[in-house]
Amino acid sequence: MAEIGLAGLLRAIAGRRVGLVTGPTGWLERDGHQIDILHARGWLRALFAPEHGVWGDLQAGDHVPGGQDPRTGVPVFSLYGEVRAPTAEMLAEVDVVVGCLQDAGGRPYTYQATLAACLDSCARLGKPLLLLDRPTPLGGVVAQGNVGAGTFFPAPLPMRPALTIGEMLRLYQHQQRLAVELLVVPLLEAPRELWYDELPLPWVAPSPNLPTVNSALCFTATVLLEATNASEGRGTTRPFELIGAPWADSALLADELNRRRLAGVLARPAAFIPTFSKHQGEVCHGVQLHLTDRAVVDPPLLGLHVLDALRRLWPDSFVVRPKSLDVRYHSAVPRQRWEAGEPLEAIAAGWQTELAAFRAAAADAGVGPPWWADGLTQRPR
Repeated sequence: MAEIGLAGLLRAIAGRRVGLVTGPTGWLERDGHQIDILHARGWLRALFAPEHGVWGDLQAGDHVPGGQDPRTGVPVFSLYGEVRAPTAEMLAEVDVVVGCLQDAGGRPYTYQATLAACLDSCARLGKPLLLLDRPTPLGGVVAQGNVGAGTFFPAPLPMRPALTIGEMLRLYQHQQRLAVELLVVPLLEAPRELWYDELPLPWVAPSPNLPTVNSALCFTATVLLEATNASEGRGTTRPFELIGAPWADSALLADELNRRRLAGVLARPAAFIPTFSKHQGEVCHGVQLHLTDRAVVDPPLLGLHVLDALRRLWPDSFVVRPKSLDVRYHSAVPRQRWEAGEPLEAIAAGWQTELAAFRAAAADAGVGPPWWADGLTQRPR
């Protein structure tokens, strides 16, 4: 059996000159950060910085500069700016591109898009791509939400894909028939059903605003608020779990959401003051979303209900930017159906056909739970 983890990755690199795509999640509990590991062996030639930067010191959307890594002296090239994929000049001293990033478990995230762009560059320039693949944080069995391809990934993915980054890249390679050497080395062997905080791995936040696995699960719901004038909790200690606005009423919003009896979710009235981002320094009234049973929660449906509750309660204050919302959905259809007044459960039910097609496509590419190949949504008993 092929080696897994760091040993498997180092054996696959075999002394070649490395261009490393990484962030703070490139740290391994017993071995240190991939940057230090490869630099100590004399293999590291270039660093490629995704959103938030190589060391995770930048906020969402901040400009990521290039330059020189202060710890190693290795050149750093930004992949989050005008240039989103490695160029021939960037890869001139590189034999192999190595990816070492942890995804957030949801589609509207840039890390998987960055690595897909790297795979395109590798295919064009004849370079191999090796990936140290981590388990997806939200468990690798339940796919939820509408399916679309666009800004956040070039192949169709659901809002909650249930795939690792390595599986996403293999799906993309299969669908695009990319002639490129792609080697995915699992970090560890573990049942797909496990959540990241059930694994023998430390949780390293892939973003400054995803401090816990629960915040990552809420992200797949309340990320939609990025397209509105309501706060998604950035600038608080509970981003994506705390939501609200200065013009909202905490008790009314909590009552409205709890009245809808959403599975696995309890809304608690809460007030907060963001230290940055929307409504910085203002008191926001809203709720904290407590996940009482994350095994049954449906985050994409929850996101629809959050949008709908805010619009129903404060139609004159709540503002949605349609194009921005469509980017997060990778489609205008969910917004259009919601704005047309269709029942939210009917909108979500319509996603099941898309999800079935996605599971079949994943199985055809040889990724995802094995039972998807049999048309099943969960492991047969």
